[in-house]
Amino acid sequence: MDRKISLAIPYYNNSQFIFEAMLPALTDERVTEIIICDDYSHDINNLLELLNNINNNKIKLFKNNENKGCYHNKIETVSKCTNDWAILFDSDNIMSPYYIDTLFQIPAWDETVIYAPSNAITFPGTPGPNLNFSIYENTMITRDVFKNDINTDRFQCLMNDCNYFLPVKSYLNCMKPVEHLYDRSRMDSLDSATLFTDWLCNNNTIFVVKDLHYKHRVHATSNYMLSKTHRYENEVRQQLLNKILTI
Repeated sequence: MDRKISLAIPYYNNSQFIFEAMLPALTDERVTEIIICDDYSHDINNLLELLNNINNNKIKLFKNNENKGCYHNKIETVSKCTNDWAILFDSDNIMSPYYIDTLFQIPAWDETVIYAPSNAITFPGTPGPNLNFSIYENTMITRDVFKNDINTDRFQCLMNDCNYFLPVKSYLNCMKPVEHLYDRSRMDSLDSATLFTDWLCNNNTIFVVKDLHYKHRVHATSNYMLSKTHRYENEVRQQLLNKILTI
């Protein structure tokens, strides 16, 4: 198996943050490409200026010709990767210095498994306790775990966290049927949880990796985007549970 990987960054108006998101990958030879997929941003000129200043030939920028939303742009970004494995990482977060090293300490990557972080430290301000997933360290998340833990805040955060290490082809095969019973506003309220659920529904699992950590940035833009859709969360979460229960 080729142990070269991609960094896949879905992008929307985060030019002030994205350099820190891709920083560890810029000089790491194990990461051979950094895929950025812009979802029709308003600050695209700022992004272009930043990328020109970085001038790293790993970086490949793709631009959507319309705003597709969080869910669809994550799939679009992964689809541009040419390696078998990719880190799907939000453009406003920061990897720990050992994030990539921790992934390569896994002896063999299983194409039926997504590898999830065990801790996301929110900043600035007091770290949010529900993004510490250490209770799931070295745990394989299955549909049964989903059914048992869906009503806990910590598991709901794990579902909608993303920032995963995933097998590109297997992931895209699960996400091909992207038509869901709810509209885009509902889908984007829990976009990562929807992807998480679809993955489990296709006889796959998610493994929470000990010492796989990152910093999860809280800022005005992310809060604004959430505020537009959060009223649908309970409705969508119930639909996701119903989907798991029917398998």
